[in-house]
Amino acid sequence: MLDSAPINPTMTAAWRNEVSYGDIVSFRFPLAEEDHRGRPKARPCLILDTEERGGQRYALLAYGTTSRRRSNIGYEVHVRRRADCIDAGLDKPTRFVGARRVWVPLTHDGFVVCGATGSAVLGRIDGNPFEAMNAVRGRIHAQRDIAEDRRQECRQNSPATSARRPTRPSFLGRKEVRA
Repeated sequence: MLDSAPINPTMTAAWRNEVSYGDIVSFRFPLAEEDHRGRPKARPCLILDTEERGGQRYALLAYGTTSRRRSNIGYEVHVRRRADCIDAGLDKPTRFVGARRVWVPLTHDGFVVCGATGSAVLGRIDGNPFEAMNAVRGRIHAQRDIAEDRRQECRQNSPATSARRPTRPSFLGRKEVRA
């Protein structure tokens, strides 16, 4: 009888089709850092969301840092326990800053792909960090919905909308036509 270990599809070359929120990827986050020239350094990033736009998959990445400084704060997900770090593929306790996030296509050349697995996925969060991430995701989605409602209100109440040209009846059919 042959024993086989289960294959995690996110840890294969087909990772772009399989990643979802909660996965940790290695990505060159576009950020100006002190005393650093050239390409940004690769760092762990938490996938907060994925979506498809125009036939291409995108991921919302949260910046990951091991720094304890309070310069990068807001919408944080902490991975502190050793077991959680191992599952997430992290060497050290890491803080993911949801306030510092970016949408990128999964084909972006900033992803750092491991030569052995062909994947940029380092691991996945679970347990308390996963629950904290879902709370952050909820706040981000709520903010997006509130902003969309405000934009709708502004469009409806804008002078440009109310000052449109008057309409007049059409002779061909019953539909009104713009003047």
